Formats: sequence, structure tokens, C-alpha cells
Amino acid sequence: MIHEKIFQLKSGREVKVVVKSYFLHDNPLRDTEYEILIREPKEKYFRAPIGINHPQYWKMKRSGAQQARILLMEYSGITQRQVNQAIAEFNRILSYPPAHIGLQFESELV
Repeated sequence: MIHEKIFQLKSGREVKVVVKSYFLHDNPLRDTEYEILIREPKEKYFRAPIGINHPQYWKMKRSGAQQARILLMEYSGITQRQVNQAIAEFNRILSYPPAHIGLQFESELV
């Protein structure tokens, strides 16, 4: 299941948090991860905050997963609280019974 939440920043930039969850094979637990994308006011599409031409790109690639996420949040302009808000919304949606049924069906298809 995928959930997207868009935040409008004061600078006019939009930040999209994409929360994804997958069932682990033969396990009732699910793996949840998130992705951060940005769009400047004059841009048409969302993109990664740190691309290959960004001066901090190689610093991010050399760091660990947790440090890379912190760098992405820092350069996107979003806070950990906003990311947590998107994840909480996602978990609230998953708590509805029809969502559980859909996820069970999806895991059976895979």
C-alpha cells in the first residue's frame, strides 16, 4: 500500500512524503519505508531533494541509511514531525478493516 502526503512550505516549495508498506513473506509484520520528494514553485514534477549534481550527493551516498535520511530531510525543508505525521496517517488508514482485507489480498497475489 502507498500513501502520499504533500506539505506546502512557506518558501512556496512543496514536499511530498511517500509512505510505502509491504508484507514480509510468511510473516504478519510489514516493512514500512518512506521517500521524500520536492517540487519548486516553477517546476512541473516532483524530484529527489539531492540529485547527482548536488554538492552533498556523495556525502549522502557515503553515509549510513539513517544519516542519509536526515540529510534528505534537511535539504528538503521538511521536519521529522511532518514525516511522522504522514506515517501516522498511513498507519491510521491501515487500521481500517477494508485496508487489512486489501493488504491480505495483495500479499496473496505476490
